[in-house]
Amino acid sequence: MTDVTQNTRVLDLSELPATVFDTRSILWWGNLLLLFIETAMFGILLAIYFTVMSNTDPFPPPRIERMPVLYDSSPTLTLPIVCLGLLLISLVPCILLDISARRRNPSGVKLNLILTLVITIAAIIVRYYEFDSLNFKWDDNAYGSITWMLLGMHMLHMIALGSEDLFLLYWTFGKELDDKHALDLTVTAVYWYWIVGIWIVLFPIIYILPRFMH
Repeated sequence: MTDVTQNTRVLDLSELPATVFDTRSILWWGNLLLLFIETAMFGILLAIYFTVMSNTDPFPPPRIERMPVLYDSSPTLTLPIVCLGLLLISLVPCILLDISARRRNPSGVKLNLILTLVITIAAIIVRYYEFDSLNFKWDDNAYGSITWMLLGMHMLHMIALGSEDLFLLYWTFGKELDDKHALDLTVTAVYWYWIVGIWIVLFPIIYILPRFMH
């Protein structure tokens, strides 16, 4: 009998790293594809928003369903600006968290993960009250429905990311910062960059544009 093992080539993969970052990671690509899908979803919601705008005169419509009557029903800006400010501020610890995870710096990860989570929770609380800034309930009319949907879907992503931060915080404090969870932290940071970026696009459309259309 012929010894087939003599003709078999064996690759030595022992020197390859177990964890890689960014475009070399399957997890990174999976997260990127997820963000493409979520971006498309917001694109569909914006298409509905602009369809409502083109079929509503004046836009936004006056609020006559309940008191007080508002003939200029453009959204108020105080809480939305606070929420936007919190999201922008959150980028600082989030970027530092990303850097700390890549450098396997446990103390930097712990500090910046806590800061990111605290600001995220604050932004979620502000967002909860921000719905009143729209001056309409979700079932008042088509304008109310689509604006509530835009804010609600974005808030849902904030809650999802906050929940992931909680898990990573538990893991970081309770166990060692291994390579796998360092990668998880960097991917989570990319997800948060996307959440903030999406809101930078949505904010002027929801809160500034209606003031020029009325």
